[in-house]
Amino acid sequence: MADKQELFDAVVEILRRRYPISGLDSTAGTFDLRDEDRAVRVTLELNLLKEYFSRLDEENSVLGLAEAQGDERDRVRLQYIIMLIQEYFESDTFLSLVEIRLDRSADGRVSLVRRRGAERRSFSLADMEGGFWWSDRPGT
Repeated sequence: MADKQELFDAVVEILRRRYPISGLDSTAGTFDLRDEDRAVRVTLELNLLKEYFSRLDEENSVLGLAEAQGDERDRVRLQYIIMLIQEYFESDTFLSLVEIRLDRSADGRVSLVRRRGAERRSFSLADMEGGFWWSDRPGT
């Protein structure tokens, strides 16, 4: 999976199985990942996506990559990128996530980063009053 457009299309295809996607621009490498409450802009500029995909070989943090061979390595790297996007999107408890994007840091590394805006959902501490949990209490 050497072609950067193929990489982008594969990310979109797999994410589309789970989430509605709108505003797809394959040339710019952008789309909106949606659920019932929000839309989060995902920007995977194609050259940065290709570079990030290739550099995952250099990191030891990708589970299963060291054991994989050939096309299986590409599949593991692709799954890792998709898993990060899903994790960022689904863990946005306060609905403050505005964008997920590939970006280059000052030291030249490419990474997936999040940009947040104002919180659109808050949790009141009053909602938690009166709720207690004891680890030694049977049946709880």
